[in-house]
Amino acid sequence: MTFSFKDIETSKSIVKETSLYTHHHNADALFMHIENYVIFHRVPTFAEFLETEAYLKSEHQKYDQDFIKFIWPEDCEIPQPIISYLGSNDFSLDILELYAAPPGTFVPTRINEAPSDVKVEWMNADNRNAYLALSAQADKEVSETFAKQKQPYTQAKFDNPAFCPIVAICSDEAVGSIDLYLKEDSVEIDNFYVGKDSRCKGIGTALQQFVMEHADRKTVLLVADAADTAREMYNRQNYTYISFRYELLKIL
Repeated sequence: MTFSFKDIETSKSIVKETSLYTHHHNADALFMHIENYVIFHRVPTFAEFLETEAYLKSEHQKYDQDFIKFIWPEDCEIPQPIISYLGSNDFSLDILELYAAPPGTFVPTRINEAPSDVKVEWMNADNRNAYLALSAQADKEVSETFAKQKQPYTQAKFDNPAFCPIVAICSDEAVGSIDLYLKEDSVEIDNFYVGKDSRCKGIGTALQQFVMEHADRKTVLLVADAADTAREMYNRQNYTYISFRYELLKIL
């Protein structure tokens, strides 16, 4: 089976759809870039991009949102006139890469390095608070304000039947976690996080091994930032590169 970015969990809050783009807007998470954006279905002309930018800026200003975000079509380059415009108008540009681990292909790193008292398990009533505390810790690496704003958003995900987090527990505290989205043909890894004091100890590998052991012969998908060193680990673990896409962000 062939996978693409369309198989990655995305916002379902569609407020406008045209032949050129879809506009996603989540009124319950106005501060989150990943919930409020325009995704292009094809590469726009320069004039079309400017028109779409003006539309999105106007829409976000209605809700006092201080950013605009665009997602480029998968595996498509940005034309030079638009690149030049982005560079002179304070846009940041990220390249995201989609990787897949078909059943039986994952190669663990840091084998047997995890502390013996670390246990990986599905999130449940007993470890839910530990999971939420670790999620807040991860969000505080962005800012205290972001962490506070995101708490209701994180808890709202529990209503999604496909959402199945896993947690690495040590001495009754969560030291690592992965948000999993279980789908018919794939398992998506999202928000892969290991606490600062627990990194480089094999906990990330233990979490991934748990995923592979419980993937039920489904392909495991994840998205990595092309500039992030974590992608080097995914290559060593035998993940297969599938595709890329650009994400454009401007703070207003």
